[in-house]
Amino acid sequence: MKVSKEMTGDLTAVIKIEVEENDYKERVEKELRDYRKKANIPGFRPGQVPLGMVKKMYERPVRAEEIQKLMSDNLYKYIEDNQLRVLGSPLADNEKTKQVDWDNEKEFAFYFDIALQPKFTVDLTKEKLTLYDVEPTEEMLDKFIEDVRYRFGKIETPETIGESDMLYGHLEELDEQGNKKEGGVDTNTTIFVDKIALETIKKKFIGKKKDDVITFKIGKAIKDASQLASIIKLPIDKVKEFTADTKFTVLSIQRMNKAEMNEDFFNKAYKDKGIKTEEEFRKNAKEDLSKTYAREADSYFLHKAMESITKNTKFDIPVEFLKRWLVETSEDKLDAKSVEENFSKYENGIRWQLIEGELSKTYKLDVTNDEIKNYYKTELFPSYFPVPEKETKQEKDEREKRLEDLATNMLQNRDQSKQVFDYLFEGKLIKCLKENIKFDTKKINIDEFTKEIKKDKETK
Repeated sequence: MKVSKEMTGDLTAVIKIEVEENDYKERVEKELRDYRKKANIPGFRPGQVPLGMVKKMYERPVRAEEIQKLMSDNLYKYIEDNQLRVLGSPLADNEKTKQVDWDNEKEFAFYFDIALQPKFTVDLTKEKLTLYDVEPTEEMLDKFIEDVRYRFGKIETPETIGESDMLYGHLEELDEQGNKKEGGVDTNTTIFVDKIALETIKKKFIGKKKDDVITFKIGKAIKDASQLASIIKLPIDKVKEFTADTKFTVLSIQRMNKAEMNEDFFNKAYKDKGIKTEEEFRKNAKEDLSKTYAREADSYFLHKAMESITKNTKFDIPVEFLKRWLVETSEDKLDAKSVEENFSKYENGIRWQLIEGELSKTYKLDVTNDEIKNYYKTELFPSYFPVPEKETKQEKDEREKRLEDLATNMLQNRDQSKQVFDYLFEGKLIKCLKENIKFDTKKINIDEFTKEIKKDKETK
């Protein structure tokens, strides 16, 4: 088999793959012998079908399949062996590759168009940006502290229902006569009173006791489709159709009371900080809340850096090849007209991917499997394995082993691990940009920050 490359432009080339009979003959014969062993043809015992009959029935499709495999394997082997930095993926050149006569031809020539990545450097020292230091408002801080107090609060079982209680009970769907509907919703479920959207329905619950029955339209009470689906145990695409009356029998009432603002609460919320006063607690809470907004500010900083670097880093790309590649490989079945009209958007994305790859190589921003695994163990899963106050060595070893096993299993989940990879890579990229780009830090409150983002979108 002969594979060769011919440049057709500064960044485009055609790869020619020439296949001779000796390249595929042995593979085809082996596959046909395997077919013979498994063939189930009336009049013949398994494995006793004449090879000539098997060839007559299967040789053409088997030969075509084996040649296709050979062609694909050698195409990508050539790209790898020659260290070609391909942009996009190879596209079959149907103009150069003539129509194949699988019945009569024994030698074949296939042509593939490829695009090559441009060579360029990224100079981060030319960039000048603004990094926002977002400060939460006092109102947001109060809400954050309230949430923390609920998190560390105590559960009680009051006699009557209040506005923020969690109810467990039995829900039944009713027919037009007000009787239990045969085959309708009939399940034990949980309802949060503060999630009930209509005040008129919420009032039906307030003051009720255990074993009381409340009749209402749950489809009007719960506006969020995913919450409603969870409550009535129906697929989310079915809940819009659910307009029936329902009967809810209260089986239990639970109320989470906020933790008192005292040292015991401060130590639970912020261990080892030695917080003794409410003032100190608010200071730590504000720092904690600010970290959340810091992540949003970092994301915006990355967004603006991407725009600026893409604009300032000049290099050519094979535009016509990429337009064709977008049409031929799109899962959304893009047509040539749509690609032409929106190519500037696609082009910016392609340019940034190339720049990102160059930054990753220059600044060594790789994310390893060990880093992904460690993220599972230290960030995602510890809350599922809380540390007892007086943990023994054996308990610690068992907990750490469960974390290790769970992280190892999750590493095999490609979709989940891809999300973690992207998250960790973005963190490394933001850190790299902060270390190498000149920027001013500007303090800003959350309302101003929101307006800045909105203004940026409107400008675009």
